[in-house]
Amino acid sequence: MIEPRSDDGRVDATNESPWRPAQVPVAAQRSERQRPDVRALESDGGLVGDSPAIRGLRQSIRRAAATSFTVLVEGESGSGKELVARALHQWGPRAARTYCAVNCAGLSEELLEVELFGHVRGAFTGAHRDRGGLFEAADGGVLFLDEVAELAPRGQATLLRVLQEGEVRRVGENRTRSVDAQVVAATNRSLMAEVSAGRFRQDLWYRLDVLRITVPPLRARLGDLPVLVDRLWREATRKAGSRATLAAETVRALSEYHWPGNVRELQNVLAGLAVAAPPLGRVTTHYLPPRLAARPAAAEGSLQKARLAADRRHVTEILARVGGHRGRAARALGMSRQGLAKLVKRLALP
Repeated sequence: MIEPRSDDGRVDATNESPWRPAQVPVAAQRSERQRPDVRALESDGGLVGDSPAIRGLRQSIRRAAATSFTVLVEGESGSGKELVARALHQWGPRAARTYCAVNCAGLSEELLEVELFGHVRGAFTGAHRDRGGLFEAADGGVLFLDEVAELAPRGQATLLRVLQEGEVRRVGENRTRSVDAQVVAATNRSLMAEVSAGRFRQDLWYRLDVLRITVPPLRARLGDLPVLVDRLWREATRKAGSRATLAAETVRALSEYHWPGNVRELQNVLAGLAVAAPPLGRVTTHYLPPRLAARPAAAEGSLQKARLAADRRHVTEILARVGGHRGRAARALGMSRQGLAKLVKRLALP
């Protein structure tokens, strides 16, 4: 959720794109000049729902999308960080320009500069023609750097230079080119902790952590699970050519699971069910993976208790992050101070 930071005075704004080989032209990578239906983002598993957590997330995205500041997206694997990056692109003034995405974990130090900045003909063996990099391709648009914490020291220094200067220089070329790409970086680890451990440059962290958006894990928004299951099940059965429906006990088992893999794990489980189960009739827990099917049956009212516990954990985490400041916590949750006061009372928080 987007919220002001109090530690150093800077602004705090509170699914993964594989790297493509260097031979693939930048235009053929994850760049999009067309503006797809924005509603697809909210119905694609990551941003759908009406829990306080997801409402606050959507509000944070819209606020950040109205700016050109660098955005750092933090969240667990499978929680939908790339959906946030796509929403920042599509909900902002850069929607008509290019969106590019690259997985930093798939880039070696040798290929990083080539992929991000491009090269000129003859710069190295195999460079038979000039080629622009991802920063040039995303000029005027958005560049999504996934798993940015995985960058090696040389890659961190290279990225810092372009963020500071707003210019890139193709490998083997002397002149620089100005670029205006909004950088959205994502990580499933705390960059602050990586800096403290000496694995990430502090000056680069400052450049990336201008606006921070934290994507809540699925266990913190269990109230959204029914609509998520409905949406993802319809998509899975459509692809599998199935007309089966989920039995009540199957939905209950899905609701009781803690989903360490978040929305992506839920999506994969439902896809497996759609293929493994008969194409007609009700899908029972017999077809669930052992880690879900082996769970005991829920007691009366346990789902509601689980939802309250998840909301309680999330609100407590937000309050702790802002030092108990009710106004900041309310903004992070996307509600008024009065709404937060009612929520705190309902959740029996101190």
